[in-house]
Amino acid sequence: MIRKAKLSFADKKSLALKSIETAPINVDLAKMVVNKPWGYEYLLTNTPLVEVWHLSLDYLKSTSTHCHPNKKTALIVLEGKAIFSTLKKSVKLSAFDAVMIDAGVFHSTKSISKKELKLLEVETPPMKHDLVRLKDKYGRANTGYETAEKMQLMNGSYIRFKSEEIHVVKNFCNNHLCLSFIRDDNDLGGLISDNAKLAIVLNGFIKSPRDKVLYRVGDVFNIKDIKKNGLNFKNVSLLSISKI
Repeated sequence: MIRKAKLSFADKKSLALKSIETAPINVDLAKMVVNKPWGYEYLLTNTPLVEVWHLSLDYLKSTSTHCHPNKKTALIVLEGKAIFSTLKKSVKLSAFDAVMIDAGVFHSTKSISKKELKLLEVETPPMKHDLVRLKDKYGRANTGYETAEKMQLMNGSYIRFKSEEIHVVKNFCNNHLCLSFIRDDNDLGGLISDNAKLAIVLNGFIKSPRDKVLYRVGDVFNIKDIKKNGLNFKNVSLLSISKI
């Protein structure tokens, strides 16, 4: 299921009470693993318009309650179970659930898996410094993104997709991830399968038969909707997720 976390009055009020001091990060994050008190994250793939990060959370650990004032985000569960919370409510998520999060929505994610919780986080536009922490059990409230001291150089054990890779499938967290370039509807054959679950738009637009834009960069959609709605593709890059 794909849920939406919409900006609320409570979010606006909480953000208005915070002093926002952010600065660009002068580190090549594509080469780094960022250590967190709840686990780690690293950049899986990126374009000039969007970044996709892989997050790994330890059992009963939680991210801070935070927001991104200037970018929309999405979370996709690849493996494990989570509790996703906003200032208004909490919901349980499991594999192939996703949440589209408006800019400015305060949220947190907690792992309730005895094995690590594996997530993808989609950020549009790429602005890693765009972060406001409201509450944090590890003492990071009112601080910015992690500094270089919390990072380490990535080694060959971490899977990454390069933006120039086309139609490449890699095994990842008990799933197949595929980076694809769809020139037109004739290229959809390899994307649609019984095991195909979700896809992330990395470039281009997906339109309805009446030429209305339905999905744009950074959006997540159910691949089954392609069959059901007859969507139109032209020069679209996707990162798709299929169950092994």
